[in-house]
Amino acid sequence: MLLDTHALVWAMILPDLLSDRARDRINKADTVYVSAASIYEIDSKRRDASRARSRSPGLARMPRSMPGTLPLLGYTLLDITADLAWRAANLPMAHGDPWDRILVAQAKLLQVPLISCDEALRSQAKGVTIIW
Repeated sequence: MLLDTHALVWAMILPDLLSDRARDRINKADTVYVSAASIYEIDSKRRDASRARSRSPGLARMPRSMPGTLPLLGYTLLDITADLAWRAANLPMAHGDPWDRILVAQAKLLQVPLISCDEALRSQAKGVTIIW
């Protein structure tokens, strides 16, 4: 199972924001993946403190060194390769967020569900099971 960025923040900091179904699937998963795209997105957003607070109060409470901390917490990190970037850029979907496109490409490549509450992503991510 792969976590969308907001699902990672919520799973770690604000678990009550996850749906019961999403929380249950995360707890029962053999492997929970986190994309390098999510690490970038979180650190990019929390650099701007006012934006971070307005978008997600949990961002400021995420570990400072996510690449070192997340594996210790049981998460498996996924790199962004050239092949993956190409796959994401060529997805047949209109979703404009490049980070979400990378997550969809990773979920497709690994053939795992993606935990996300993003309505636009759920309606456009053909071939990927989106759980919320």
